[in-house]
Amino acid sequence: MFRGNKTVKLDGKGRVSIPAHYRTRLLDTSGGKVVVSPDHLSPCLNIYPLSEWEHVEEQIGKLPGRQQSSLRRYVIGRAQECEMDGSGRILLNQELCEHANLGKAAVLAGVGFKMELWDESGWSSVSQPDELSEEDLDQLQDVYF
Repeated sequence: MFRGNKTVKLDGKGRVSIPAHYRTRLLDTSGGKVVVSPDHLSPCLNIYPLSEWEHVEEQIGKLPGRQQSSLRRYVIGRAQECEMDGSGRILLNQELCEHANLGKAAVLAGVGFKMELWDESGWSSVSQPDELSEEDLDQLQDVYF
């Protein structure tokens, strides 16, 4: 599981350094191989350990024919497989960086079985308590002890 968030920097080539506490998990679960895909609802990137991404592909493969074809192109066709280099960085292509409006500073947030990479201002806008509805808060109350 990935938890918490960390501000990270992107270099001029589009490389982002994975913080050590996430890097260890990625090395343990997938040998440092990840799949990065644009989020279909938000201007952020989803970063999955390769083993988790294979579950996503498996679920898409169970969908009916036409829907499966469309989602394979939309989700799988836009994803990028990356491998961490010796410094713990992954290289993002320009299309992915543009989708998430990434500049030099970003936020990498652990959200369970994947991570999300956000532009700093985008993260600030979605991670505030006023973004939660009354229904969300009621659900959250049921989760916490």
